[in-house]
Amino acid sequence: MISHPKNMCRRQFAALGGVALLSALAGCRSEAGDEVFRGTRTITDHAGREVSIPTASTIERVYFTSPLGQVFIFSLKPEVQAGTGISFTKQELEMMPDYMAGLPNLGSLSGNGEIDREELIARDVQIVFSVSGISLTAANISDAEKLQDQTGIPVVLVDGSFDRIATAYRFLGDILGVQDRAEDLAGYLEKIYAEVTATVGGLSEDRKTKVYYAEGPLGLQTEPDESQHALSFAVAGAKNVAAVEANQGLGMSNVSLEQVVAWDPEVIVAWDDVIRGGADEIIRTKETWATISAVKNGRVYTMPNSPFAWLDRPPGVNRFIGIQWLANVLYPDLYDVDMVEATQEFYRRMYWIELSDDQALELLGNSYPAPGKTAKYTPSQEAQQADAENGLSADELAQRRQGVD
Repeated sequence: MISHPKNMCRRQFAALGGVALLSALAGCRSEAGDEVFRGTRTITDHAGREVSIPTASTIERVYFTSPLGQVFIFSLKPEVQAGTGISFTKQELEMMPDYMAGLPNLGSLSGNGEIDREELIARDVQIVFSVSGISLTAANISDAEKLQDQTGIPVVLVDGSFDRIATAYRFLGDILGVQDRAEDLAGYLEKIYAEVTATVGGLSEDRKTKVYYAEGPLGLQTEPDESQHALSFAVAGAKNVAAVEANQGLGMSNVSLEQVVAWDPEVIVAWDDVIRGGADEIIRTKETWATISAVKNGRVYTMPNSPFAWLDRPPGVNRFIGIQWLANVLYPDLYDVDMVEATQEFYRRMYWIELSDDQALELLGNSYPAPGKTAKYTPSQEAQQADAENGLSADELAQRRQGVD
């Protein structure tokens, strides 16, 4: 319906009536006419590019150039995903709605990967979203233009930087016709960010907890402050001990164990050994790590990973549960939230899934309860039995739940 004649040619508007209205709109080539007749609209993306895209009511299939873009679409309007750019593990799929297991993997441009362009065309994908975790670059624009030229599918660039994620949600929500949901999620994320940063923002450097982020199969890769993969640590008020050069792109700067020992972090956050192939158990159990304060004091925490890593990779909305978790682990008296409840709320609102207490506890591992706090939740008998069957005794389970390794 056209509510105002301002987009119509003046002479045509004067002669409008019945069928003449349709003819006039078709001849004007206005934005209103495009929406009515062609089912398209023109938007300006975050790189300042004008892109002609389908109207929200006609969008049925979209794709993304990276896992970061997929998390946005999955959390906003999952039914329009034409495929997946992520090869999910069994453990990750258990934390997602059932239909995610049936999506075909069409590839990703992240990590020097490739997208199956022929499949994009064959599946009649209507829009591809290219979302960046940092400010958009000339390379982002070039890649988007190239993909658009090769496929004929409009590619929309979105700035998904940490402090612009709420804006990105509102922008995507308008494109997909889910403005109300986008506004609800944007407000929720803005509230989390404001509460965490207000809590830790006044900490002096000498009050900040020294943290080492242990990446890779040996725990000997990490991220310095200037890496986008370390941003969650800065937002949560951690004092990152990694004094190394940043690797561009994928990150993961190599360090030696001697360097980590010299830095002597108070807390180590490590990749898990099951999903990510990390070194959490190596760090907890090997004598070579035993002199480090974090290890001696039982403060080696496994970063939760399912269905997406909590602190980075992809560097998207998944970090908003991560900054809550890390702030609570590092400063439980300042950021005093119950992480079981916070986890359940985040997964319900962002990932469309209701977590049981046991599932939330399993994700949190030995970080729950936070140091010095009393557990509000305990695992069920069924969960304890499952852990026992996986080789954990009742005593070992109790120690792990309390953060004692």
